[in-house]
Amino acid sequence: MRTEPHVVIVGAGAAGIGAGLELAARGVPFEILEAADRVGGRALTDRAGLPVAWDHGCHWLHCADENPLVAWADRLGARYLRQKAQTCHYVLWSDGRFASEAELVEADQAIGRAFDIVDQAGAEGRDVPITDVLPDAGRWSPDVHCILGLLAGEDPGRVSAMGYADYADTDSNWPLTTGYGDLIAHMSHGLPVRLGVSISAIDQRPEGGVRLETSEGGMQVRGAIVTPSTNVLSSGAIRFGPGPAADLLPLIADVPCGAYEKVAFALRALPAELKGKLFGTFTPDGGASMNLQVIAGESPMIIVHMAGDMVRNLLAEGSDAMRQFAEDRLCQALGPDFRDLILGRAVTGWTQNPLILGSYSAARPGAAARRHQMIGTDTGSVAFAGEAFSLKWQATAHGAYQSGRDVAARLATHL
Repeated sequence: MRTEPHVVIVGAGAAGIGAGLELAARGVPFEILEAADRVGGRALTDRAGLPVAWDHGCHWLHCADENPLVAWADRLGARYLRQKAQTCHYVLWSDGRFASEAELVEADQAIGRAFDIVDQAGAEGRDVPITDVLPDAGRWSPDVHCILGLLAGEDPGRVSAMGYADYADTDSNWPLTTGYGDLIAHMSHGLPVRLGVSISAIDQRPEGGVRLETSEGGMQVRGAIVTPSTNVLSSGAIRFGPGPAADLLPLIADVPCGAYEKVAFALRALPAELKGKLFGTFTPDGGASMNLQVIAGESPMIIVHMAGDMVRNLLAEGSDAMRQFAEDRLCQALGPDFRDLILGRAVTGWTQNPLILGSYSAARPGAAARRHQMIGTDTGSVAFAGEAFSLKWQATAHGAYQSGRDVAARLATHL
């Protein structure tokens, strides 16, 4: 007869693996149930779709000088670049041409001013849309909106300035060249993870304990740590019975995941305009900006990043429309011969993935204080973890990981 664990962790992303590592260190019997056929959640390193591996989701060790996953990367032999991007590593195309060095400095200063203003608004408790506090950046406004939208995973007008300013950025961001998805998968080795097991209902029992309905039958455990995205939790995919956990759902709905997707191009060689560059922003005439990451080496790549309504509108036409949009804009800037350099194309699908349903979380305007309440509420035997539940590291894998460890420690104390 199968012995049930004391705790079930729902989801094997960074938060679930962090929670599992904490419970293992404390000697608490547990099991991680993951509906997908892999570990990692929003960390996915794809080694099959293109000639070179690439990350569909998390890729950067943000706040690397404080990030607890840097130690894990070192321990497991993962590789990362301690790079510090400067203006000379950036390319900007707008008004039908590439910006001069002086213009790049202007654009960089405009983006810096925007971040300073948002941080100031947060310190003043201005729980309003980011767009309400942004200064006029003139011709650089599309670039400012693009960068803010990518870092929020959503159009700035849908994000609280006060909530966004919670993020404690140390300005140390190192790309994990061996893959973030691979790192999380390697961290899970030795943990009791069962893949392909979904959860349909979670009930907190008045007499104590938790009843779970899974695709493999019912389970009775002492506690549960729930880590799916806020969009999945708000979708009703998991039914919560009456209790403190169910009472938290209205707060969770105010911290939704946005829309953020990537289009990857494997190339024969980098275009001359992108050699020696790390990033770029391309703004077509009369259109929204898209950001791109340049990966050099023997197998070079360009990865285009897009967020917000741009993604939603393109996905309404199908994923191929997003790929075509990105390719057409690159050709507009780099010339039609760019197509001849392409070896392969790939598109992410987080927004339409039923186990994710978006990018990462951001508090809606007016909901920043409710996000704090969501994080601080003790829901007893059913606890929540994930990037949305990280007070200062929201929208990051290391924030999710640390949230999982912190919540697991708290639940273990309860048990």
